[in-house]
Amino acid sequence: MHTLSEQSYNLGISPKERTLEQLIEYGIVVIDKPRGPSSHEVSSFVKKICHCSKAGHSGTLDPDVSGVLPVLLSSSTKLAGFLLKEPKEYVCAMRTEKVFTKKEIDLAFNNFKGKIYQTPPLQSAVKRQLRTRMIYSLDVLEYKENLVLFSCRVQAGTYIRTIVNDCGIILGCKTEMAELRRTSASGFNEKSANTLQDLSDKIYAATELHDESFIRKTIIPIENILKMPRVVLSDDAVKQACKGVDPSIQSIGKLDESILKGQYVGLFTGKGELVAIAIALMDFKQIVSLSSEQSVYAAFDLIRLIHPF
Repeated sequence: MHTLSEQSYNLGISPKERTLEQLIEYGIVVIDKPRGPSSHEVSSFVKKICHCSKAGHSGTLDPDVSGVLPVLLSSSTKLAGFLLKEPKEYVCAMRTEKVFTKKEIDLAFNNFKGKIYQTPPLQSAVKRQLRTRMIYSLDVLEYKENLVLFSCRVQAGTYIRTIVNDCGIILGCKTEMAELRRTSASGFNEKSANTLQDLSDKIYAATELHDESFIRKTIIPIENILKMPRVVLSDDAVKQACKGVDPSIQSIGKLDESILKGQYVGLFTGKGELVAIAIALMDFKQIVSLSSEQSVYAAFDLIRLIHPF
């Protein structure tokens, strides 16, 4: 990070030094969602287990789909919209009405690589209108008779069920999704995921057995998952930002050199706590060039307050 001005940072506490209550207030847990309950129900289970004020998931999974489901806790739910844009990965079992060769399946799948058009299925909760989605990869892993196992990496909001149905149109026969599992979401994979029972056991160990070592490896501070340029504000600027005042160039201590105009940035305290999400009103070079001037220039437009000091 580039140091714009020397500051003395005293406000707040480092995320790794938070109490368990503070960690839950500003944390995220990755759940291995089982088949059966809806994503909303799983979030509700997590809320009860962690005894937090609220919980919200990042990226809906249908009840009959299992896999990686990031669940944001309490104040972290304010970041849900920024995590939904991350690509997702799936493994799917597709059943075909007829038996095809691997070459025939590969040729059909080639039609679903790159930018495609999709209409959400009837079961979806979103408006059914034609839209474009990016398919980064789509590969056959294994096939046996009329079952095809494939993996894919797709843009958020892509419906694998629709890909399966559309593939049937190309193959000229009925196809259906036999099973689907999400293996990666919001930068987390299956190794990061915990079952609901695992989470319950770790919370019990922390609250009843006074052993927080397990739960501290499970609940992740929101600062660790934010994938955007960072700006460190002075203590006074943090207090002003919590009152809705846009940070000025003169209130910046440090900032990433990759900042571009119009980009989302995270505003942090000197101790590493996320304060808010903002939009850069100018790029890094312009901020640096104006930093020595007497005039006060607003460098960022506050759009989402996370930590109200």
